[in-house]
Amino acid sequence: QPRPRGTLDAVSREVWSATTLLSHNQKAPMHASDIAIALPIVDRNTRALKAAKLIAASDVGGLIVANLEGKPVGVVATVDILRLLLPGYLREDMSLAAVVDEKGAEEMWTNAASRTLGELIDDDAVRMPDIVKVDADATIVEIAAVMADARARVVLVNGEPGAKPTFVTLPAVMDAIVKFASAAGVKA
Repeated sequence: QPRPRGTLDAVSREVWSATTLLSHNQKAPMHASDIAIALPIVDRNTRALKAAKLIAASDVGGLIVANLEGKPVGVVATVDILRLLLPGYLREDMSLAAVVDEKGAEEMWTNAASRTLGELIDDDAVRMPDIVKVDADATIVEIAAVMADARARVVLVNGEPGAKPTFVTLPAVMDAIVKFASAAGVKA
């Protein structure tokens, strides 16, 4: 029976737990809770320019989207938000971008101010992947395997009910892998 994407069976957990014992001796962060961070969370009513501001301030590759109850349910890519900011005629004919002057650009950004992420969420052409979850004690290898399997750039760390959600990003996993390899004497 095939397992659902983004899940692990008990045997896999035991193998990765053994890896954790080795890694603690290496002094590298090796659990989701060690590298989890808070990320900006938006909803369908978030305006496109506010989303752009959050992206610029936090240097993230996407924004976490919450449902009406505030529960994180998906990730919208920054490039899709950028596409939302641009008028369709520019995306259809790229040569028009070269002739937009400052006044035209100002008008374009003013018009973009009224657009919301709901437009992206409702657009069939935009893929908004579901949030993949890992346990707080998941090892780096486990997180990497789940992320690779789901092709996820960010995972939600399962936490206490009512606690502020935290996430592990792909760059944090890569950093942990590099630190582990370096501590083990592996040269890049």
